[in-house]
Amino acid sequence: MSDDKLNYYEFASQIALPFLGSHETVLKDIFKHLQKKFNLQINSNQKFIDLGSGNGTVIIYCALKCAIKSVGVEINSNLVKETEDRIKNLKENNEIGDRELMKRLDKIEVVQSDLFTITLEAYDFIYIFSLPTMQRYLKHIFQTARQDAVIISYKYPLEHLPLLKKVSELTTSIYEQILSTYFYQRV
Repeated sequence: MSDDKLNYYEFASQIALPFLGSHETVLKDIFKHLQKKFNLQINSNQKFIDLGSGNGTVIIYCALKCAIKSVGVEINSNLVKETEDRIKNLKENNEIGDRELMKRLDKIEVVQSDLFTITLEAYDFIYIFSLPTMQRYLKHIFQTARQDAVIISYKYPLEHLPLLKKVSELTTSIYEQILSTYFYQRV
């Protein structure tokens, strides 16, 4: 993709798709649920991708807690840089030289790209925090996912996507607010 086109999409995405963070308590519940219901295996060859990875919270959590390949796709260059800086700081602050920590951090990859150009066939777990207004544009992306892949949608159900079947739902209570996470597979 040309730099001009990427710059335009980066600008447009900041208007239409603002960065919204995922709460760590919810992430803990999501990854426990993935282990229990969807066979997420710690330190395996499974792969996780976060579409619109923001500041990298989800992929860093995944790599540190689950030790699997964790890829973030983010169009905003400032958020990509923030993610890279967070990973670099974690590596530099590893004062005791924990090799396992370094191995887990090396499983993180962040890519500056438009999530609408990504194909998903390589991934076992696909995470997205999408606003309902964005969802009508996601159909062609999920068509590239494997049928056994688990698609995780934080906060908002993925509606009007007939190629996806909801297979589970998780609720987490934070500060008297109920947050839902929806799990799908391709039909």
